[in-house]
Amino acid sequence: MPYGTLIRQIRQAKHIRLADLADEQLSEALLSRFERGQTDITLTKFLHLLHRLHVTPEEFVLLADQPRRIGPDFFGHFSDFYFRIDASGHMENKEKALLRAQNLVTVTAQDYRTAPTRWHLLNWRGAQIHLQRAKHNLDMPDTAVIDLTPVQEYLLNLDMWTAVDMQVYAFFLSELADDANHLILQAAAKHIPERMLDSSWQRILFPAGESQFMAFMVHGKTAYARDTLAILEQITARSPNAMDDQVHLIFLTGWLAFVTGSDQTAGRQKMDQAISIFTILDHRLEASRYRQLKEQITGADPTPILPDIWL
Repeated sequence: MPYGTLIRQIRQAKHIRLADLADEQLSEALLSRFERGQTDITLTKFLHLLHRLHVTPEEFVLLADQPRRIGPDFFGHFSDFYFRIDASGHMENKEKALLRAQNLVTVTAQDYRTAPTRWHLLNWRGAQIHLQRAKHNLDMPDTAVIDLTPVQEYLLNLDMWTAVDMQVYAFFLSELADDANHLILQAAAKHIPERMLDSSWQRILFPAGESQFMAFMVHGKTAYARDTLAILEQITARSPNAMDDQVHLIFLTGWLAFVTGSDQTAGRQKMDQAISIFTILDHRLEASRYRQLKEQITGADPTPILPDIWL
């Protein structure tokens, strides 16, 4: 397939107008001619175009059915938003940590004002959530309501998902309503690559789904959790490194059985089995984490379960 044709398919699937892609490097006329196969563009401009579309070079090559190549990270500021202040060693310097988060809000807000694209708006909303979480982790609660309607509408209306979209979903999922998340997860599941070769997908898919499962369980949405478990099984079946994910699935299956099944003993045994496997594999962090989670599930530890995502 000609690259221009594939670019047009990606752009239209993401509901991005040519006018939204155009900037000082890519004119609307040039983009239109490239999509129609009437002109070529330089590699620098092509990589810039992928960046504007929020598609990694690896993904584009896979979509074009060519040998995989390694490209730069195209995830905007979202990698910065996963910075956990309470676990980062910055607790002794609250002012520095807050300044970093506040600066991200300033930068992303200015980006949006300069070029009010949907991508800049998503980054701005992400920075606002990141700052709010930072204040909470530093015992400085911020109760301001952040309008996440643009995020929800963006994810619900995608006709094609890329690794960047999955990163956006993973970051915002704990902020969105359960009903919306259930619909979004179902949509995302339809776009899991047949070949899980792209590391940018591989490292985000299962953790996002597991975090969503935990949220549904904590909120008592066991039917949604069951649907999520089926999706996680689908993800694991397509993953080239599925062993760890399979152990996670054993634990999650046990959790669901413990809460919803008539035989709580069987559910408890599955959770213990997963913890034992992690211990045997010398995955100490995961063994400790799931041991504590099991105690919270069974009531031995009264501490509330707080869904989180581990990347």
